[in-house]
Amino acid sequence: MGNRKKPFSVKQKKAQLQAKRARKRTDQHESDTEPNVTREVTQQQQPIPLKANTNINRLTSQFDKLTRTEIEANKLRSMQPLQHADPKQALTMSFDDAYSVNVDIPVRPTWKYGESREAVEAREAAYFAEWTKRLQEHTTDAVSLYEKNVEVWRQLWRVVEISDILLLVVDIRHPVLHFPPSLYRYITETTGKPLVVVFNKTDLVAPDTVKAWMHYFRAKFPSVALTTFCCYRNDKTVLLNDLNVAHMKLRKKRPRKRVYDSSQVGGLFEACRSVCDPQKLDLVDWDELIAKYAAESDDDDDNNERDAAESDNESEDEAADDAVESKIEDGGHGEVVSGKYVTIGLVGHPNVGKSTVINSIMNRTVVSTSRTPGHTKHFQTIHVTPTLRLCDCPGLVFPCVVSRPLQVLAGLYNIAQVQEPYTSVLYLAERVPLEKVLALKPPEEDVSPYQPEYKWSAWAICEAFAIDRGFYTSKAARPDVYRAALHMLRWELDGRILLSFKPPGFFDDFSYLKDSQR
Repeated sequence: MGNRKKPFSVKQKKAQLQAKRARKRTDQHESDTEPNVTREVTQQQQPIPLKANTNINRLTSQFDKLTRTEIEANKLRSMQPLQHADPKQALTMSFDDAYSVNVDIPVRPTWKYGESREAVEAREAAYFAEWTKRLQEHTTDAVSLYEKNVEVWRQLWRVVEISDILLLVVDIRHPVLHFPPSLYRYITETTGKPLVVVFNKTDLVAPDTVKAWMHYFRAKFPSVALTTFCCYRNDKTVLLNDLNVAHMKLRKKRPRKRVYDSSQVGGLFEACRSVCDPQKLDLVDWDELIAKYAAESDDDDDNNERDAAESDNESEDEAADDAVESKIEDGGHGEVVSGKYVTIGLVGHPNVGKSTVINSIMNRTVVSTSRTPGHTKHFQTIHVTPTLRLCDCPGLVFPCVVSRPLQVLAGLYNIAQVQEPYTSVLYLAERVPLEKVLALKPPEEDVSPYQPEYKWSAWAICEAFAIDRGFYTSKAARPDVYRAALHMLRWELDGRILLSFKPPGFFDDFSYLKDSQR
């Protein structure tokens, strides 16, 4: 009848596991009584030492971690009843709120031709260590998360050096946070290069918000060229009021299938032409280039849908790196501006859409993107025309004085690595009525007929959202509040939950809105 398996009862399985554990305890006891054998096995299992100049985490971002005490205190604070903040104070941000005059960025030390790579990097490492020590000893303002890996800063220095024009890409939802004044001074004063600020993701906010920020930046930085950009064109709805709950609910469902939008590339190149060096202005036929994108914006989007159908905010096609491998130029130390090209460098924080802007310019996926900060590890150069090239710099977190929850909500920190997300949800819930936007229902056992209005907390919002989405723990079948909190943070990063800051005076003085319409 063949080899038929015999029935194996639960009792037999339990006896088998008990015998296995007993054998393990016996082996452990014997190994403790034979130290020579233990030492020999340990030596055999040691990893192979790496070479002196090898570092597997060379371009990995490094940040400070929270202590266990801080995590528990933040968790208890998230369980307290919510106190909704006044939008006039809580949703207004100025440069004084985000940055301090005493907090700057590291600038590459001077170098000379003929110096060895080791000598230049040793000088940079010593300078960076001194800068980090000085920043940590700064006690006037509490400095938030910032990049502590000198290798990532080297990418910024080299992109600034080889570029003729710098594009600082900022998220229109909180542009002040993505515009470090120290970076502005480094580009415009130290290097003397033109700067163009690109307000990206304008489809996520109301038109009045875009106009207000444009007016605010023009008044603060009159020498900087400004332009707006929208990377995707699938969304047909226009947000009329990004503070209204009914309008915010329209953003809760975002299309998964997105198509690159090149209709605003012409305006971006128009801004680049206005600040380009006159000696290099004739290298690029700007009129033909701008007319090309103006014509493409009127064409059908079938080709775009075929090329970008699989592109999602989760992660782009990893094979895109191979498609432009022949167009990528890696730089060593000592890069200088080339006289054969007009190089446009894209710099800024992680998750502001630098790589997506490049893909929109190329009208296809040429640079892989992800909402995970630090996805772009090394700067890479892509040619638009034989004499015009784009240089994509890895995003890095500049030192500032805002709170850590806001940095998490702005996408500067990897959400999957957040130790406790409840503080970020609390920060979000104080400024956005999450319980109304997500249409959450309070637990029935906590609703009292003598207290008709339920007192929400950040923890209760996470718990209700977990029940609504079906997130439960595997063993105890309790609402998985940690997973629900991370899910809400990802929705906020994608724009499905809208947290949009306004310039000072937005709620009181609307004169700049009229001026920006002229």
